[in-house]
Amino acid sequence: MDLNSTVKRPSDIGELKSMIVAAGLRLPEQQERVARIALVRPEMIAFGTISSVAIECHVSPSTVARVATSLGFDSFKEFKACFRQHLRNISASAGYP
Repeated sequence: MDLNSTVKRPSDIGELKSMIVAAGLRLPEQQERVARIALVRPEMIAFGTISSVAIECHVSPSTVARVATSLGFDSFKEFKACFRQHLRNISASAGYP
């Protein structure tokens, strides 16, 4: 899948992971770094800012914003909301309120 085609917004982290890992989505090197780190450390996206994520991933804030839109989200805020929901689901399934 190349970046010129329309990317459907994933509904959850599982779909996002499939899109990045299995579906063959090709991202520029720095964007791929952000996407892969986000999957390993979802709390970084869920509770971070564009600037803090950029610092952690050693990229520019605009690269972080581009990752979100490249993966089908309208904004970093929407990308972040997906990760927050993922962490809520994990907490709920572990029995935490």
